[in-house]
Amino acid sequence: MSISAAAIDLQSDESLIWSLGEFDDHRRAVEFVRHFRESLCIYSNKVGQIYACYDVIVPTGELPDLVVVPDLEAFTETWYEVPEKAILSTGYTIVPGGVVGRTGLYLHMKDADGKGKAVPLAAGLQAVAEEFEARGDEFLPILTKGDLRAFKKQAPMLHLHRLDAKVMLEKSRFELNDIRSSMKKKLRTCC
Repeated sequence: MSISAAAIDLQSDESLIWSLGEFDDHRRAVEFVRHFRESLCIYSNKVGQIYACYDVIVPTGELPDLVVVPDLEAFTETWYEVPEKAILSTGYTIVPGGVVGRTGLYLHMKDADGKGKAVPLAAGLQAVAEEFEARGDEFLPILTKGDLRAFKKQAPMLHLHRLDAKVMLEKSRFELNDIRSSMKKKLRTCC
């Protein structure tokens, strides 16, 4: 597929258009998502692709939308034919410190009683990765449409999904290792 054909296909990809309607401060929500461009990949369920290189823009218009714009020339950091069943909800949410009465970024994690606790983002991500590793699994966080949420219409939060590479049986070991290593490398830049 040529770059121009891919660009046309992306124009109709509503999974890359995220509403900002629930936010009082659209700018704050957009900046929050932009903060994670270098550390989290985006999944488009419409085309079944994972994008490691992308930008986040707000087009001019009546509707307050954020648009994820993949870098169409980043062929080695775009993965195709990723089934939706490989993208799982985690129950983890990245929140700004103001939501929990602190500064910085935090990972909100539900505990056994269903409530939850917020831990500093870097420590939280490390703890989750270690927990998955202890179970013989891996934590490969990813964002999808619907993951950007508002706390009391003010603070942006990002719900995390994860890639379950074990269900992608049609992928070669080489491609799976490439996806895993790229996602882990991006995640190391997070905090």
